[in-house]
Amino acid sequence: MATAGNEYTADNFRVLEGLEPVRVRPGMYIGSTTSRGLHHLIWEIVDNSVDEALGGHCHNIVVELHEDQVVSVSDDGRGIPVGTHKQTGLSAVDIVFTRLHGGGKFGGGGYKVSGGLHGVGAAVTNALSTWLEADIRCDGYCWSVRYERGEPVRPLARGAALNKGAPTGTTVRWRFDPAIFEPDARYSYTTVEARLREKAFLVKGLRFVLRWPGHAEKVFFSQNGIADYVKEIDANGERTPVHPNIVLLSSETSEEPPQGDAAVSVEVALQWTAWSGKTDENERVHSFANVISTVDGGTHVEGLKAALTSALNRYAFEVGRLKQDKKESFHPKDIWEGLTAAVSVKLSDPQFEGQTKNKLNNSEARSAVQSFVYAALGEWLRDKRYKKDADAIVGRCAEARESRLARGRADTKRKRGVFDESPLPGKLDDCLDNLPVEDRELFIVEGDSALGTAGNARDKTFQAVLPIRGKILNVLGASNDRVWKNTEIESILVAMGGKKEAVGKRVVASLDAKDRRYGKIVILTDADTDGAHIANLLLTMLYELFPSLVAEGRIFLARPPLFKINLDAKGERFVYAYDDVERAQLVKRHNRKGDDVSRFKGLGEMPWEHLRSTCFDVSSRKLQQVAIEDLTESAETLNLIMGNGPTAASRRKSWLEEVGLEVPA
Repeated sequence: MATAGNEYTADNFRVLEGLEPVRVRPGMYIGSTTSRGLHHLIWEIVDNSVDEALGGHCHNIVVELHEDQVVSVSDDGRGIPVGTHKQTGLSAVDIVFTRLHGGGKFGGGGYKVSGGLHGVGAAVTNALSTWLEADIRCDGYCWSVRYERGEPVRPLARGAALNKGAPTGTTVRWRFDPAIFEPDARYSYTTVEARLREKAFLVKGLRFVLRWPGHAEKVFFSQNGIADYVKEIDANGERTPVHPNIVLLSSETSEEPPQGDAAVSVEVALQWTAWSGKTDENERVHSFANVISTVDGGTHVEGLKAALTSALNRYAFEVGRLKQDKKESFHPKDIWEGLTAAVSVKLSDPQFEGQTKNKLNNSEARSAVQSFVYAALGEWLRDKRYKKDADAIVGRCAEARESRLARGRADTKRKRGVFDESPLPGKLDDCLDNLPVEDRELFIVEGDSALGTAGNARDKTFQAVLPIRGKILNVLGASNDRVWKNTEIESILVAMGGKKEAVGKRVVASLDAKDRRYGKIVILTDADTDGAHIANLLLTMLYELFPSLVAEGRIFLARPPLFKINLDAKGERFVYAYDDVERAQLVKRHNRKGDDVSRFKGLGEMPWEHLRSTCFDVSSRKLQQVAIEDLTESAETLNLIMGNGPTAASRRKSWLEEVGLEVPA
């Protein structure tokens, strides 16, 4: 009910005009105002240039970071049209950069296939920038225009004539608006490099050039497309393929390609790798629609999974690997285990979820992928040239099936009481068990000495503490037997509610959702270099062995402070610093001296009151949630930093020499 001073009338309404909605609610258009959203400004402009390439009009795209965080994207496409739009009286350039849902992506012959379908990408980049300039080379001249915070300040003007034979195209330069983005938002060389490399695999023959201060110029170009992409993913991940030839299926090269404007072009690359020993061995399916990465999948992924299940079951029946009269069959999980796949579709009117385009919704994409892959994969498996590959693929699926059935038999025996339940680790200081699992937290701490402090700091009603000894095994590249013989890793598994057992030739560990004992897993290590290393080892272990926990957002990092800075003589008022740089800044800001600063030597020697307020007390702590924004980039980064393969050390050294200075401490 409205009361005095709290009226609700038409005067309370506000209508946002032009690009104002983007500046008021930027998260609706770029996902967030963090570094992730900042990179979205680049993706929107790059995707517009890629759309030119999909139409056969662009062959080179140059992305460059200049001084003062200025970015430019240049292509050799047709150039944005500079004529006047009859309906609005604006130039086509102004429509592109100042009007939401305006441009050449809504039909009319501008683009048959494109990724930028909402007509907001360039306008969003413009709206969220302090300034943006565009140079357009078309119609025999070079044209230029400038905007500031989305508003035109220098109208489109014709410049010098182009030399005869000079390429057409568009160059866009901008400086993001720091008033919009979070203070620590920044561009990352590795993020941009990974995205351009990915795009090059998806558009065969398109050349990307990356220029970045402090780095040698890099060129990305692929003639084999997503087959090279899948091969690189598994090579960098140090996984062992079970068949030498990657399965490459493309409707664009088939004898009867789809016809009509509504046709869906399908390209799929598949490779199965040897069993890695994970508790929940998920498939690695990377999906794209009109060269846009759909990280949350969609209908094209659903179609791919249905086709693989049907085609591989049919082939296994034909060659006698499965007995149809005995009702044997591959479950989809048998096929996904160990699979690395890429599926790329191109269609004239894709329907995405939101402007960030993380998921494809077109029903025709599902049916197109399912029907094409079922037929094409069946032909590939029966091709005599790939007989050894086909046998290896079916063998890999059969191995997964046998393991799944053995686990089921073991679970049945366990329910009947044949097996004893694994006792909880002796060092686990558990919480009360009368709360829902989602409300319970497990803190994995560094060393037995930290157990005492953490035990006093925690709230024992819902927080448990498990100490681990030293630096645990780096599981990346380690054998399955070695991983599950490790005492510390087994303790973590059992504490979380998991179990391990011998199933055939495998040592199988499982952590079913119904058996989990905690809703959150929190890594708590010392705030020094050794602590950071241990935290990285634990993150690697959780990412590799329990990927579903990471995907569900259940993994967190606690940040204990490294320094305490007293603000008065009695030490009753103080602030925390988490590294040397922050300590120096706070000492200067509060005009303190060196003897006002005390350093915490480690969790075991930290007063429990300080540990409680910074890491355990839900009202004052600041936990960092571990999230995966880009599956491919995350996997590549993890393997680069923690990999143990023959080339890992040299790759890591080169990476540190190139980008070490830009990685935050």
